[in-house]
Parts: sequence; C-alpha cells; structure tokens
Amino acid sequence: MACKAKLMIPEDEKYEGKPFALSHTRTAITTIKAKFNTQQLQRFEGSCFGHLLLIEDLKWNSQIVHGLLMRKADPKTVAQVNGIKFIVGNKLIQFTAQQFCLITGLRFGKLPFIPKATNENCSLKRKYFSSNKPATLSDLHTAFIECTDDEDALKLGMVYFANFVLLGTEKHVLIDMHYLKLAEDLEEFDKYP
Repeated sequence: MACKAKLMIPEDEKYEGKPFALSHTRTAITTIKAKFNTQQLQRFEGSCFGHLLLIEDLKWNSQIVHGLLMRKADPKTVAQVNGIKFIVGNKLIQFTAQQFCLITGLRFGKLPFIPKATNENCSLKRKYFSSNKPATLSDLHTAFIECTDDEDALKLGMVYFANFVLLGTEKHVLIDMHYLKLAEDLEEFDKYP
C-alpha cells in the first residue's frame, strides 16, 4: 500500500551528498577525563551529559539527519500526532519527543531565553575569550585545556562536550555563545532541554 502523505521537499528538489561524521567523541571524552580531577569528573558524571561518557565512539552524522529531515512529511497531509513524521521507503514513520529522550537520555521541552554571552554579562567570555573576535571550537579547546580554575573548567567542559560531541562540527566553526552564558549556572545548564 503506497503512502499518501506528501514530502515537505519534493524528491526532485533534493540534492545528493556524501555523509561524514564530525563528532569528536573519543577525543573529547579522553580530553575531559584527562583534564578533570576526581571531584570534577564526579560532578560531570552526575550532569545531563554524564551517562554519555560511557560512549566509546559516537557516530553522529548531521548529513544523515539532514537527509531524514528532507523526508519530513507535510503536516497538511498527515494527521497531527505528538512528534515528527517522515516518509522513508514509501512508509510513514513517526519519532516522538519521548522516544528521542529515551534514546539519548537528554531532556526536551520549551527552550528558555538565553542572552548571548558578552564581556559585560559573562565572566567565562571575559576571562577566556578575546572580546574582539568570535570564538571557534579550537579557541574553546585551548581555553578548556589551559583553564586552572576548577569551577570554570567544569563549566567550560560542559560547553566543550556539547560542542565537540553532540553538535559535532569542525574545529574552525564558531561556538554558540548562548551556551557559554548558560554554562555560568550549571544547574540551569543541566535542566536545559
């Protein structure tokens, strides 16, 4: 039986691409474990990312996710259900927020407003990143490795893990300064969906 739902982007308007992984999981986890003292490591293990330290090597592939999103079912042609629907192999599949959380162990929900980190409102930005230029993943790596303040190192480590493991981008890419601001309050960072 053929699927009657329509794709958001017609098949003939999609482009071909070669997928590759940009997550630096093994390196990031090794760096975090080498950098943190016992107390910092215990705090990190108790955080929203702690369970992910057990991952040997995450094969995150943003191009595959992009390809899947290109097959998103048009909500006008499919009954609304909590979650997102895709047409894959002429079949309609659904992925709910609850399933995402069960699989990843991460939280979901409404995203709170987070101001962009500036030298005036964010001590991490002021202490570890030049005010004249945006910070890259390489800059974040250097700041994390060179940080001597235990509390700041833990905060930078959370942003480091999010960027190098979960977001998986190249080292010359700019970091999202909102996460740096969020990390100033680790309790809020841990609750962030």
